[in-house]
Amino acid sequence: MGPPRERADRDFHKQTLMTCRTLLLENALTSFMALLLARLKTKVSLACLLRLLFERSGSRVETGSQIIYWVNTAGLSVASQRLLTEVAEGLCVMDLQCQGKPIRVRLKEMPP
Repeated sequence: MGPPRERADRDFHKQTLMTCRTLLLENALTSFMALLLARLKTKVSLACLLRLLFERSGSRVETGSQIIYWVNTAGLSVASQRLLTEVAEGLCVMDLQCQGKPIRVRLKEMPP
């Protein structure tokens, strides 16, 4: 492990990298969410939006020309389904791409 001074330097360096990485990821997520929220007609909190998007089951399908994310709407209230539909449309309008392929978000009621 080396002398105590080297360990302290290494620990400080590791902690600094972890802090910077966390801040970069947080800033990227905040920027992404701000862009998405700007495209929505309905006012919604960030916490609600994150819960709707990331606490739902779903699947990912990659074709030769696009990537499709299917989001499960089973069990959502009518108001939540309406909001999730608006969010999915907003994500598609953002023209997101992965490896040169457009990303599409679709909704589907899937049995549990």
